Amino acid sequence: MKKKYFYYSFMVSVVICVSALFISCGNGPGDFGLGATAQIGLDYYYSCERELRECVPGEPYPIPADGASSIRIKATLTDGSGDPVYILTPVTFSTTLGHFPNGAKSYSTRTITYDPCKIEPSTVETALIAGTTSGVAFITCSSNGVTQADYVVFTDYDAVDVRGETAAITLQFWDPIEEEPIDTPSIPADGISSLRIKATLTDSTEEPVEMGTYVSFHTDSGKFANNSVTYTVHTPNQTGVVMVSFIAGTGGEKANVCAYSNGVSQCIAVEYTRVE
Repeated sequence: MKKKYFYYSFMVSVVICVSALFISCGNGPGDFGLGATAQIGLDYYYSCERELRECVPGEPYPIPADGASSIRIKATLTDGSGDPVYILTPVTFSTTLGHFPNGAKSYSTRTITYDPCKIEPSTVETALIAGTTSGVAFITCSSNGVTQADYVVFTDYDAVDVRGETAAITLQFWDPIEEEPIDTPSIPADGISSLRIKATLTDSTEEPVEMGTYVSFHTDSGKFANNSVTYTVHTPNQTGVVMVSFIAGTGGEKANVCAYSNGVSQCIAVEYTRVE
Protein backbone atom coordinates (compact mmCIF):
# COMPACT_ATOMS: atom_id res chain seq x y z
CA MET A 1 0.00 0.00 0.00
CA LYS A 2 2.79 2.36 0.89
CA LYS A 3 4.60 1.59 -2.37
CA LYS A 4 1.50 2.33 -4.41
CA TYR A 5 0.93 5.60 -2.51
CA PHE A 6 4.54 6.60 -3.06
CA TYR A 7 4.27 5.83 -6.81
CA TYR A 8 1.14 7.95 -7.30
CA SER A 9 2.62 10.78 -5.24
CA PHE A 10 5.76 10.70 -7.33
CA MET A 11 3.82 10.81 -10.64
CA VAL A 12 1.66 13.68 -9.45
CA SER A 13 4.78 15.61 -8.47
CA VAL A 14 6.31 15.05 -11.91
CA VAL A 15 3.16 16.30 -13.65
CA ILE A 16 3.02 19.39 -11.44
CA CYS A 17 6.70 20.19 -12.06
CA VAL A 18 6.44 19.78 -15.83
CA SER A 19 3.26 21.85 -15.99
CA ALA A 20 4.87 24.59 -13.93
CA LEU A 21 7.82 24.64 -16.30
CA PHE A 22 5.58 25.19 -19.31
CA ILE A 23 3.36 27.74 -17.58
CA SER A 24 6.37 29.75 -16.36
CA CYS A 25 7.37 30.32 -19.98
CA GLY A 26 3.91 31.06 -21.30
CA ASN A 27 3.12 27.61 -22.76
CA GLY A 28 0.58 25.01 -21.80
CA PRO A 29 1.19 21.31 -21.34
CA GLY A 30 0.63 18.91 -24.19
CA ASP A 31 2.68 20.94 -26.72
CA PHE A 32 5.02 18.14 -27.73
CA GLY A 33 4.94 17.77 -31.50
CA LEU A 34 1.72 19.77 -31.87
CA GLY A 35 3.12 23.22 -32.66
CA ALA A 36 2.19 24.63 -36.08
CA THR A 37 5.12 25.18 -38.44
CA ALA A 38 4.92 28.49 -40.31
CA GLN A 39 8.42 28.85 -41.76
CA ILE A 40 11.42 26.66 -42.54
CA GLY A 41 14.93 28.01 -43.16
CA LEU A 42 17.64 25.87 -44.73
CA ASP A 43 21.37 26.29 -44.06
CA TYR A 44 24.27 24.33 -45.52
CA TYR A 45 27.60 23.27 -44.06
CA TYR A 46 30.71 22.20 -45.88
CA SER A 47 31.43 18.50 -45.69
CA CYS A 48 34.19 17.68 -43.26
CA GLU A 49 35.19 15.05 -40.75
CA ARG A 50 34.92 17.35 -37.77
CA GLU A 51 31.77 17.88 -35.75
CA LEU A 52 29.17 20.07 -37.42
CA ARG A 53 29.61 22.98 -35.05
CA GLU A 54 33.22 23.32 -36.14
CA CYS A 55 32.42 23.37 -39.85
CA VAL A 56 31.95 26.53 -41.87
CA PRO A 57 28.45 27.42 -43.11
CA GLY A 58 28.02 28.51 -46.70
CA GLU A 59 25.89 28.42 -49.82
CA PRO A 60 25.06 25.09 -51.44
CA TYR A 61 27.79 24.43 -53.99
CA PRO A 62 28.35 21.75 -56.65
CA ILE A 63 29.79 18.55 -55.22
CA PRO A 64 31.20 15.53 -57.09
CA ALA A 65 28.75 12.82 -58.12
CA ASP A 66 31.17 10.21 -56.79
CA GLY A 67 28.83 8.28 -54.53
CA ALA A 68 30.58 9.47 -51.37
CA SER A 69 30.80 13.28 -51.14
CA SER A 70 28.18 15.00 -49.03
CA ILE A 71 26.86 18.30 -47.73
CA ARG A 72 25.15 18.84 -44.38
CA ILE A 73 21.74 20.51 -44.21
CA LYS A 74 20.25 22.24 -41.17
CA ALA A 75 16.57 23.20 -41.09
CA THR A 76 15.34 25.84 -38.62
CA LEU A 77 11.61 25.73 -37.90
CA THR A 78 9.53 28.58 -36.51
CA ASP A 79 5.83 29.06 -35.81
CA GLY A 80 3.46 31.87 -36.80
CA SER A 81 4.88 34.14 -34.10
CA GLY A 82 8.45 33.61 -35.23
CA ASP A 83 9.17 31.43 -32.19
CA PRO A 84 10.78 27.99 -32.31
CA VAL A 85 8.35 25.12 -32.86
CA TYR A 86 7.80 22.58 -30.11
CA ILE A 87 9.87 19.50 -29.45
CA LEU A 88 9.05 16.41 -31.56
CA THR A 89 7.60 18.48 -34.41
CA PRO A 90 7.75 16.16 -37.48
CA VAL A 91 10.08 17.07 -40.35
CA THR A 92 10.63 15.26 -43.67
CA PHE A 93 13.47 15.82 -46.14
CA SER A 94 13.34 14.55 -49.72
CA THR A 95 15.65 14.73 -52.74
CA THR A 96 15.50 13.84 -56.42
CA LEU A 97 19.18 12.84 -56.62
CA GLY A 98 21.55 11.32 -54.09
CA HIS A 99 20.31 9.99 -50.76
CA PHE A 100 20.22 10.66 -47.04
CA PRO A 101 22.10 8.68 -44.34
CA ASN A 102 19.26 6.14 -44.21
CA GLY A 103 20.06 5.21 -47.83
CA ALA A 104 16.74 6.56 -49.13
CA LYS A 105 15.62 9.67 -51.02
CA SER A 106 13.34 10.58 -48.12
CA TYR A 107 14.21 11.04 -44.46
CA SER A 108 11.74 11.73 -41.65
CA THR A 109 12.73 12.94 -38.21
CA ARG A 110 11.54 15.24 -35.41
CA THR A 111 12.93 18.27 -33.65
CA ILE A 112 14.79 16.93 -30.65
CA THR A 113 16.01 20.10 -28.95
CA TYR A 114 13.58 22.02 -26.80
CA ASP A 115 13.74 25.25 -24.86
CA PRO A 116 10.48 25.75 -22.92
CA CYS A 117 11.10 29.51 -22.86
CA LYS A 118 11.45 29.52 -26.68
CA ILE A 119 14.81 31.27 -26.82
CA GLU A 120 16.91 28.67 -28.61
CA PRO A 121 15.90 27.74 -32.18
CA SER A 122 14.29 24.41 -33.09
CA THR A 123 16.51 22.71 -35.67
CA VAL A 124 17.02 19.36 -37.33
CA GLU A 125 20.10 18.28 -39.26
CA THR A 126 20.91 15.68 -41.87
CA ALA A 127 23.38 15.00 -44.68
CA LEU A 128 22.75 14.73 -48.41
CA ILE A 129 25.09 12.18 -49.93
CA ALA A 130 25.92 12.27 -53.63
CA GLY A 131 25.01 9.41 -55.93
CA THR A 132 26.85 8.64 -59.14
CA THR A 133 24.47 10.60 -61.39
CA SER A 134 25.30 14.24 -62.12
CA GLY A 135 22.59 16.88 -62.30
CA VAL A 136 20.46 19.07 -60.05
CA ALA A 137 19.17 17.55 -56.82
CA PHE A 138 15.91 19.26 -55.85
CA ILE A 139 15.57 19.21 -52.07
CA THR A 140 12.41 19.78 -50.06
CA CYS A 141 11.92 20.07 -46.32
CA SER A 142 8.34 19.71 -45.09
CA SER A 143 6.65 20.06 -41.72
CA ASN A 144 2.97 20.41 -40.80
CA GLY A 145 1.98 21.35 -44.35
CA VAL A 146 4.79 23.89 -44.85
CA THR A 147 7.48 23.14 -47.45
CA GLN A 148 10.81 24.82 -48.23
CA ALA A 149 12.53 23.87 -51.50
CA ASP A 150 16.13 24.29 -52.65
CA TYR A 151 18.66 22.50 -54.81
CA VAL A 152 22.25 21.24 -54.86
CA VAL A 153 24.28 20.52 -58.00
CA PHE A 154 26.05 17.17 -58.43
CA THR A 155 28.79 17.44 -61.06
CA ASP A 156 30.83 14.88 -62.97
CA TYR A 157 33.72 13.91 -60.72
CA ASP A 158 36.43 15.16 -63.12
CA ALA A 159 34.65 18.40 -63.94
CA VAL A 160 34.29 20.02 -60.52
CA ASP A 161 37.12 22.54 -60.93
CA VAL A 162 37.19 23.01 -64.70
CA ARG A 163 33.57 23.32 -65.74
CA GLY A 164 32.56 26.44 -67.65
CA GLU A 165 34.29 29.13 -69.68
CA THR A 166 35.08 32.43 -67.97
CA ALA A 167 35.84 35.53 -70.04
CA ALA A 168 35.19 38.34 -67.54
CA ILE A 169 34.65 38.88 -63.81
CA THR A 170 32.93 41.90 -62.26
CA LEU A 171 33.38 42.54 -58.53
CA GLN A 172 31.24 44.69 -56.23
CA PHE A 173 31.15 45.23 -52.47
CA TRP A 174 27.69 44.93 -50.94
CA ASP A 175 26.33 46.14 -47.63
CA PRO A 176 25.44 42.97 -45.64
CA ILE A 177 22.52 44.70 -43.91
CA GLU A 178 21.03 46.93 -46.60
CA GLU A 179 21.77 44.36 -49.35
CA GLU A 180 22.82 47.03 -51.84
CA PRO A 181 26.11 47.82 -53.63
CA ILE A 182 28.68 50.16 -52.07
CA ASP A 183 30.44 52.54 -54.47
CA THR A 184 33.24 53.65 -52.11
CA PRO A 185 33.64 50.78 -49.64
CA SER A 186 35.30 51.24 -46.27
CA ILE A 187 35.37 49.08 -43.17
CA PRO A 188 36.84 49.34 -39.64
CA ALA A 189 40.11 47.41 -39.27
CA ASP A 190 38.77 45.59 -36.21
CA GLY A 191 38.96 41.96 -37.34
CA ILE A 192 35.17 41.60 -36.98
CA SER A 193 33.35 43.92 -39.38
CA SER A 194 32.37 42.43 -42.71
CA LEU A 195 31.15 43.20 -46.21
CA ARG A 196 29.76 40.97 -48.90
CA ILE A 197 31.44 40.63 -52.28
CA LYS A 198 29.37 40.00 -55.38
CA ALA A 199 31.22 38.38 -58.28
CA THR A 200 29.51 38.20 -61.68
CA LEU A 201 31.12 35.80 -64.16
CA THR A 202 30.40 35.93 -67.90
CA ASP A 203 31.65 33.95 -70.89
CA SER A 204 32.93 35.11 -74.30
CA THR A 205 29.39 35.82 -75.50
CA GLU A 206 28.78 38.04 -72.43
CA GLU A 207 26.32 35.50 -71.10
CA PRO A 208 26.49 34.10 -67.52
CA VAL A 209 28.91 31.21 -67.15
CA GLU A 210 27.65 27.67 -66.68
CA MET A 211 26.27 26.62 -63.33
CA GLY A 212 29.10 24.96 -61.42
CA THR A 213 31.91 27.19 -62.72
CA TYR A 214 34.54 27.63 -60.01
CA VAL A 215 35.89 30.98 -58.75
CA SER A 216 38.70 31.40 -56.21
CA PHE A 217 39.01 34.48 -54.01
CA HIS A 218 42.21 35.74 -52.37
CA THR A 219 42.94 38.70 -50.08
CA ASP A 220 46.15 40.26 -48.80
CA SER A 221 44.46 41.41 -45.57
CA GLY A 222 41.50 40.09 -43.63
CA LYS A 223 39.82 36.76 -44.33
CA PHE A 224 36.76 35.03 -45.73
CA ALA A 225 34.00 33.03 -44.03
CA ASN A 226 36.22 29.94 -43.90
CA ASN A 227 38.75 31.84 -41.72
CA SER A 228 41.29 31.73 -44.55
CA VAL A 229 42.78 34.26 -46.99
CA THR A 230 41.66 32.05 -49.88
CA TYR A 231 38.16 30.81 -50.63
CA THR A 232 36.92 28.72 -53.58
CA VAL A 233 33.24 28.41 -54.48
CA HIS A 234 31.17 27.50 -57.55
CA THR A 235 28.39 29.38 -59.29
CA PRO A 236 25.24 27.86 -57.71
CA ASN A 237 22.81 28.66 -60.55
CA GLN A 238 22.49 30.02 -64.11
CA THR A 239 23.01 33.69 -63.17
CA GLY A 240 26.81 33.45 -63.01
CA VAL A 241 26.73 35.28 -59.66
CA VAL A 242 28.36 34.25 -56.38
CA MET A 243 28.27 36.12 -53.07
CA VAL A 244 30.95 35.69 -50.39
CA SER A 245 31.61 37.41 -47.08
CA PHE A 246 34.83 39.34 -46.44
CA ILE A 247 35.94 40.00 -42.86
CA ALA A 248 38.27 42.91 -42.08
CA GLY A 249 41.85 42.53 -40.93
CA THR A 250 43.39 44.47 -38.05
CA GLY A 251 46.12 46.50 -39.76
CA GLY A 252 47.15 48.36 -42.87
CA GLU A 253 45.33 50.97 -44.95
CA LYS A 254 43.34 48.75 -47.26
CA ALA A 255 42.61 45.19 -48.34
CA ASN A 256 42.86 43.94 -51.90
CA VAL A 257 40.50 41.15 -52.87
CA CYS A 258 41.01 39.23 -56.11
CA ALA A 259 38.83 36.65 -57.87
CA TYR A 260 40.22 34.07 -60.30
CA SER A 261 38.37 31.68 -62.62
CA ASN A 262 39.57 29.73 -65.68
CA GLY A 263 42.58 31.99 -66.24
CA VAL A 264 40.69 35.27 -65.72
CA SER A 265 41.26 37.48 -62.68
CA GLN A 266 39.82 40.70 -61.29
CA CYS A 267 40.67 42.67 -58.14
CA ILE A 268 38.92 45.22 -55.97
CA ALA A 269 40.04 47.18 -52.88
CA VAL A 270 38.34 48.24 -49.67
CA GLU A 271 39.72 51.04 -47.47
CA TYR A 272 40.30 50.42 -43.77
CA THR A 273 39.12 53.06 -41.29
CA ARG A 274 40.82 53.64 -37.95
CA VAL A 275 39.38 51.91 -34.91
CA GLU A 276 39.05 54.36 -32.01
